[in-house]
Amino acid sequence: MLRRRVLSALLALMALALPFHALADGKDDGGSSCGVVRLVKNLGTFIDSMSIQGLDRRYIESPEKPWQIIVTSNVNQSDLKMKATLSGKDMFADDWGDIYWEPHIQTDISTYAGVWLGYRGYGFGYSKNVGGDKGSLLKFGAMGGRYGVNLRIHKFQTDEPEVIISGYMPDWYEGTSDYVLTSPIRVRTLSLDGYYLFNGKKFSYAAAYDQSVIQKRSAGSFMAGAMYYHSSINYHDGLDADFILFMNDIGQMKQSQLSFGAGYAYNLVPCKGLLVSLIAMPMLTVYNRLQVWRYHSNLREKAIAERQNPEPEREDEDDYDIDDYIDDFTVWPVGSSTHHSRMTLNYDARLSVTYNLGNWFINAYGQFSNFRYKFDLNSGRLNDWYINASVGLRL
Repeated sequence: MLRRRVLSALLALMALALPFHALADGKDDGGSSCGVVRLVKNLGTFIDSMSIQGLDRRYIESPEKPWQIIVTSNVNQSDLKMKATLSGKDMFADDWGDIYWEPHIQTDISTYAGVWLGYRGYGFGYSKNVGGDKGSLLKFGAMGGRYGVNLRIHKFQTDEPEVIISGYMPDWYEGTSDYVLTSPIRVRTLSLDGYYLFNGKKFSYAAAYDQSVIQKRSAGSFMAGAMYYHSSINYHDGLDADFILFMNDIGQMKQSQLSFGAGYAYNLVPCKGLLVSLIAMPMLTVYNRLQVWRYHSNLREKAIAERQNPEPEREDEDDYDIDDYIDDFTVWPVGSSTHHSRMTLNYDARLSVTYNLGNWFINAYGQFSNFRYKFDLNSGRLNDWYINASVGLRL
C-alpha cells in the first residue's frame, strides 16, 4: 500500500513536467490530451506565481529551473523514556512496596538513504533504513513565500530496551539492565508542522530547507507556527506479558498533541552561495490526548494466585528461566481509557547550512523535538532528533 502511494505521488509530480516538454517540442494533438496538458500547465503556472509572489528580488532569487531532485542521507535517533509505578504489595507480597519500572528505549543512531523530488517548493521524499533502527521515513513538503507545511512519518522498532527497576522487594533494590523482549516494541511517529513568516519578502524558509529559491542577502523574520504530533507505541504481543505487567497492564499507547508557538528565524549569507539558517520556536501544547489499552495475562493471574496462596520455595529456584515458560504466555484486552494532560511547553529548534554552486547545491540541516505525557502513575517523554545531508540538482 505504501509503495503504491509513493508511486502514485511520483507519477503526479512527473505529470507537471509534461507541459514544458510539450511546449518545447511544439506538439499539441488536441482533444483530451490537450485538455490534460492545459490543466497541468495551469497548475504549474499557479505554483510558479505562488512561489515568487511578493518576494524582494534583492534578497531572494527564484531559479529559472523549477525542479529539484535530491539524493538524501539521514542520520537520526529517537529517545523514548516511560515510567510506571506498580504496587508490589497488591501483586506480590505483603512486605513489598511500590516498584518503579522505567524502560528507556534509545535507538541506535540510524542511517537512512533516499531521494526527494520537488517542484517550486512542493514535493515528497522517501528514505529507507540502511543501518540502525529498522525503520523508514516518509516526508512531504509545501513551501511558499510566507508559509510552509511539512509532514514527517517515522517508524522504528526495538527489542532490547534498557530498564531501571527499583523498589522494596522486600528490601530496597535498584538496578539497570538490558531487557530482551521476544517480540519488539513498535513505534510510529507523525509530525505535521506549519508556519507563517512575517517578513516573507526578504526571508525564505525554502532557501534553507528545499532549495527551491536562493537567499542572496542576510535577513531574519519573526514567525508563527503550529505543530500536530501523533505517536503510537505498541508491545501487546503475548510474548511480552511480563513487560506489560510491569507497565501497569498497559500494552499500547497513542498520543496526540497540538501545539502553537512563535519564534524567530535568521538566514545568514556570509558569502555568495553560502547560507546558514537558524530557527528557534518555543511551543505551547494546548491539546494533549493520550489513549491507553490495558491487557491482562495468564502471567498476571499466576502472580495474583501465588500472592494469595504462596507455593513452597523450590529447591531449583536458581535454575528457573523465564524463557522456559514464555511461549505459554497469553494476553487479552480488558479495555481502554483516554486521558487529557495539562498544557505544557515544548520547543522546536532547527539549523541548516546550504551551499549553491550553479544548478547544484549541497545542504545539511538538523532538528530537535521534545514531547511529554503524564497520567495516573505513568509518565514519559520522547526526544527526536535528526540530521539530513543531501546533494541536489535543479532541472
